Amino acid sequence: MKKDQFMKPGHKPTIVVYSYEPETFSCSIIRIVDPMLANGWNVIWASNRNSTGISFDLDAAYQADVIIIHRMFPSKYTEKILRVIITLGVPVVYDLDDLYLNVSPSHRSTYKKFAPYIKWILKEADVITVSTLQLKKSLSQYTGRPIQVKPNIIDFDLFAAHPRSRSKRFNFIVSGTPSHQRDWAIIEEPIEEILKIYGEKITFMFFGDTPKRFIDHPSVNIIDFQPNYKHYAKQLKELDVHAALIPLIDTNYNQCKSNIKWLEYSAAGIPGAYSDITPYNSCITHEQNGLLVNNNATSWFDAMNRLIIDPEKTADLIKNAQREVLEKYSIESSLIEYTSTVNSLFGQKHQHNIFSELPIFHYHLYDNMKNFLDRHIMWRFKK
Repeated sequence: MKKDQFMKPGHKPTIVVYSYEPETFSCSIIRIVDPMLANGWNVIWASNRNSTGISFDLDAAYQADVIIIHRMFPSKYTEKILRVIITLGVPVVYDLDDLYLNVSPSHRSTYKKFAPYIKWILKEADVITVSTLQLKKSLSQYTGRPIQVKPNIIDFDLFAAHPRSRSKRFNFIVSGTPSHQRDWAIIEEPIEEILKIYGEKITFMFFGDTPKRFIDHPSVNIIDFQPNYKHYAKQLKELDVHAALIPLIDTNYNQCKSNIKWLEYSAAGIPGAYSDITPYNSCITHEQNGLLVNNNATSWFDAMNRLIIDPEKTADLIKNAQREVLEKYSIESSLIEYTSTVNSLFGQKHQHNIFSELPIFHYHLYDNMKNFLDRHIMWRFKK
């Protein structure tokens, strides 16, 4: 691979992505597809899904100018593919926007089986790109490779909408998958109190799932999760909602998360109240572009009530938030900086780390020993 080949007129670099997730999912679109395509690069999503499962196109790697390993792709199932990829000499980026190491057993404990492979690629990738400074700090203990913070940016036009005019009914939105049940527990009592006070004048829309205690409540609506990110953006713009609630318990995992909900809601013209922890207090100035809320029932009740009774304040919040997202966190304003890491790797060679496989060596050693004991010794003690 010649370093100057990319200087030839008309050359269009090719980014090949290996991911368990479809290219239509939110993280795929936000972190890779939209910014890379906006830069005029080819993007090959080297995974195929059908009724029998998922497969990966290894041949695509031979077309790559840069290979991106995405999120939880490093695993026992993909080990052979990864071994080939790192021998090709093509520069490798590992991109992730969540902390998949050291998660609590109650929060996606299945991540643990991915840990040895993630640690391997953290030591092997030429560059690791992450969405937050806190995530960089948490991952730095596992690798000496450079970790670059690339805060999420969004296609502002995809979400852009005017704030909804107020009617007789005020509608809140709360979104998330079932994994957010512990986060939602923070706001369950304040929601009940708000509903007692305002009755039918208030609706809570849960986008994706809902706390069990509200499943049959007449003032609580459940909107099905929309996995296609473009469809989700369209649906969010069309919803008649006046404010968003984003509670997060204060854990190491949540502190490493990004501010993506603030970006999306703000662009879509929806003011919000957010837990006063790192993902949001790093970008929100309280009472300027959002409300920051302490994680207790009284504070959350006050924030909800403020959003309901103070339309002038909520109008200012969303006006400021929308402007800031467009100016600082959009493809329209921040594309060059966001894609600079990948751009700098064109024409480079992958730098193999001979010690990168130590995490999976230990894993295989433990796994083989466990299998041996189960097969030849432990079975004798089982009834």
